Amino acid sequence: MLDDYVVGIIQRKKGMTQNQQRVMDRSLALLLFAVVFVVVSIIVAVVLYRYRFSGTLAVTSVEWANFGGYIGGVFGPLVSFVTLLAVLKTVYMQRELLDVQKHEFNQLLKFQRLDSLKQDEQLALAKSEANRAKVLAYQTSILNLIESYSNEFRLDANEMFAAAEKASSGQLSILEGINAESKYRHRCDKSREVVAALKLLALDLSVAEFSDVSEVRDKFAPRLMQILSDGEIMN
Repeated sequence: MLDDYVVGIIQRKKGMTQNQQRVMDRSLALLLFAVVFVVVSIIVAVVLYRYRFSGTLAVTSVEWANFGGYIGGVFGPLVSFVTLLAVLKTVYMQRELLDVQKHEFNQLLKFQRLDSLKQDEQLALAKSEANRAKVLAYQTSILNLIESYSNEFRLDANEMFAAAEKASSGQLSILEGINAESKYRHRCDKSREVVAALKLLALDLSVAEFSDVSEVRDKFAPRLMQILSDGEIMN
């Protein structure tokens, strides 16, 4: 998508240059037309003069003066008129060129703004991705910590269950066996409750969405501390 955007900008800039070139080509075409028109008019006037006043080449100054007066009278106003048209057309085309340049400048300014917005979007996206990666890394570290505590409480529950079974096997007196078994089973149940709470916490952490690390810490750190406090194990 970014490549298409850059290609579009390059093509528009080429279009601007082509507009300027077209204006210059029209100016040159107008100049060429004026020159050709004047030359053709001179040839036509000379041919008509020759056709009307046929004869040999003039040898007197009077005849040359008459011919010069004819040429000046015919082409003086014509050249002046063509010159005026050329000046007016030049002024018009200069104004048109200025309008084209103004339009191109506005378009270029627009493209630069769009390019700046595109860069801002890319920077924002990169920042968002970096923040997302940081949040995921923090979530993973907390999940690993929860798993570590779960294993610890699970091991404690298994040990307490084995101790309760041993206490109920009859190696102690009846009263001592009952008290020991009750104590071990209570601790076993407590450890299992902590393991269940840690699993629920890990599940909530896995499916939740967060905007930054502080949000993860503020939401789950107190719950984790409370669970560990209830289990009477603080690392």
